[in-house]
Amino acid sequence: MKRLTAVLIFLTLLSSFSFAQPAGTVIEGMKAISEYYGVFFAYDSGLPVEQKFSGLDLKGKSLKSSLKELFAETGIDWKINGKYVLLTAAKPKAPMEFYATIDPQSTQMDTISPSIILGNRGIMQGVGKLSSDVPEIRSIVSPLGEGDPVKWVQGLPGVTTGVDGSSAFYVRGGNSSNNLFSLDGVPVYGYSHLLGLTTVIPQSVISNAIMQKSGFNGNDNNFTSAHLGVFSRKVEEEGINTSFALNNFLMSFGNEGKIRRFSYLLSARISPLPLEFKAVRNILPGVFGGLDNFRATVGDLYGKIRFDFNGRSWMEASGLGSIDDYSFTMNYANKDKMGWRNAIGMVRYHSGNSVTTFDATASVNSFSNSQEQDKYYRMTKNYLSLQSSLLEYSLQLSLKHYLKDGKFCLKEGVNTRFARFAPGQLNKETKKSDVSLMTGWLQAEYNTSEKLYLKAMVRGNLYRNIDSERPVSFQPEFSLSAKWAANRNLSVEATVDRMAQYYHTLEGLPTGWSLDLIVPTGGIVLPELSWQGNVGLSGRFGSNNFTIGAFYKKMENLIYYKYSQTLFNGALASWEDNVETGNGRSYGIETLYEFIADDWNIRASYTLSKTLREDFPSIYNGGQFPARFDRRHVLNASVQWKGFNATFIIQSGNWENGEGETYISHRPGVDWEAQYFSGVNNYHMPTMLRLDLGYHFDFTTGRVKHLVNLGICNVTNHFNPSLIIYDAGTESWKELSIIPILPNFNYRIEF
Repeated sequence: MKRLTAVLIFLTLLSSFSFAQPAGTVIEGMKAISEYYGVFFAYDSGLPVEQKFSGLDLKGKSLKSSLKELFAETGIDWKINGKYVLLTAAKPKAPMEFYATIDPQSTQMDTISPSIILGNRGIMQGVGKLSSDVPEIRSIVSPLGEGDPVKWVQGLPGVTTGVDGSSAFYVRGGNSSNNLFSLDGVPVYGYSHLLGLTTVIPQSVISNAIMQKSGFNGNDNNFTSAHLGVFSRKVEEEGINTSFALNNFLMSFGNEGKIRRFSYLLSARISPLPLEFKAVRNILPGVFGGLDNFRATVGDLYGKIRFDFNGRSWMEASGLGSIDDYSFTMNYANKDKMGWRNAIGMVRYHSGNSVTTFDATASVNSFSNSQEQDKYYRMTKNYLSLQSSLLEYSLQLSLKHYLKDGKFCLKEGVNTRFARFAPGQLNKETKKSDVSLMTGWLQAEYNTSEKLYLKAMVRGNLYRNIDSERPVSFQPEFSLSAKWAANRNLSVEATVDRMAQYYHTLEGLPTGWSLDLIVPTGGIVLPELSWQGNVGLSGRFGSNNFTIGAFYKKMENLIYYKYSQTLFNGALASWEDNVETGNGRSYGIETLYEFIADDWNIRASYTLSKTLREDFPSIYNGGQFPARFDRRHVLNASVQWKGFNATFIIQSGNWENGEGETYISHRPGVDWEAQYFSGVNNYHMPTMLRLDLGYHFDFTTGRVKHLVNLGICNVTNHFNPSLIIYDAGTESWKELSIIPILPNFNYRIEF
């Protein structure tokens, strides 16, 4: 313990040297200002940022004073726009073709042309990495009247979804559980909220989101497909501000404030879903079929405090809690209950200068879910109570150094996790597993600003499960990335990744609800592995932006849970007997096009891919079969003009083999028979087709700002199935669509 304390003290002292920028180039001064003040730079890559400057001392100076000193007599004009510093030539010679960026919140210093700030907003695009800010996320039409990070991700290339309206997303052939969802770098294991309609992270606290599909970084581990990282806001304005919001399914309250160096951010949300159910049931009694006595307790609470020691060092403490509890009855007095909960706390510390930065995060993470059944089946009373939980403690430390005039960057760090799993606790019986995961990583980056970017990352994982026959496992990982700007408009990107995952999810129907059991590596469950190659082009021609890429991915030791067709199943209590491991392959082409001009924003993404599973002993005798979510064609298109928004989605369906039987499919006013595949490989993924329309605007009355989102989801009322339930009374399957044509709204006031 004394040794660890000494190391932390040494690292902190190392990162706290005097912040004086020596003589160098203008771009080096920009990087120093970006780190010191936490701002983004957006500039035409043709600007003379490589010219020399005499040096500056940032300590005790305002951002404006430092910018004036840096850009004096350079021929570069600057303008502060919120978090962005926009640079242009004092005497422009030609229209700006594209922006390069310096982004302190990004996981890499990325200043070449594939990273583009669109419309002076924090939206970056590349072949393997995309990011977005809150205005773009909120403009997405959804049943809650505003989008969320998962809804944003589901419209990106290389991504397919589960059933309509769910929070499940599948990236480049991986399972949904092969993705990492994090808040400020800490995993959120139960991120679905309101039966998948949104996420547990309130929109009011989000700064931006980053989706990484390849070219992964050293400080992100324990996943094999993709990382969706959500980052909380820093309160910028002095004083205290309050907000209230109401939409179809949530009521929320927010409060934030900043007093000199201290700031805080609070949010609380609660759902009136049970009252809405009763109201609709009284008006339209046939809408919900046999569903009755529906009750729900849904809400979340977020809080963060921050203290800025100076312009380069700060500390934050934050917490997130959420609850989703549901109960309902079907015909013949059959009762069901289900729910999941999160409790996350973290402390973060950052300190740095133009040469070295140090980051530390300590967190505790508790996730639990439960399922209960109380049913009559063939005149016999049956009761099942099934619970599972995960409690995790983690510590993350990282250092970053800039060498050789800022062109070379070296990063290193360690991540330590201790976790207790209790999967499938049946009634009062419990089975627990204690595991640890120690990770060390090293990452090197070389950047020549506008032409070439290279990155190499190596990582070693030492995993231990004391309850396993093979308690210790070591797996190496690596990632190689290269970007080259062929000219002012076109860049080439290539990546190779090998990833390993030690936490696994027994996935049920592809809804993305947080009811799936999370189990650790051990026994018959081996670490899941993936190899991925990716190559592509990205560029900008005037107002037109595009990326096109191809990928090939091979997956090993994938988990397949053979009883996923039942939402509740006593077999989960002995899940080890119903799990098989095998392999998978996925390959395809991804494209993204975006047009931005004045009030227009047009975006279209298309993915052509094929995903296969094989080598599962009892499924087709180890032969090949399509993955459950294998949607060969995926097209997402959206058009925004001023406040209007139209989104069109079509995802091709996929039939899986198996023994078919019929079930009753329910839609308001209509019932018909459909076919359900009841074998092990058991699900028919239908074609998804949806058109959403929306309109958002804002206005101010006095000191109060009003923000309004109006929309209609599923305008064509296309039947996109959402849930299959087994009715023990009639001994048949029933399918329920929870998103028919649905008007939505979101009204927010801020003062």
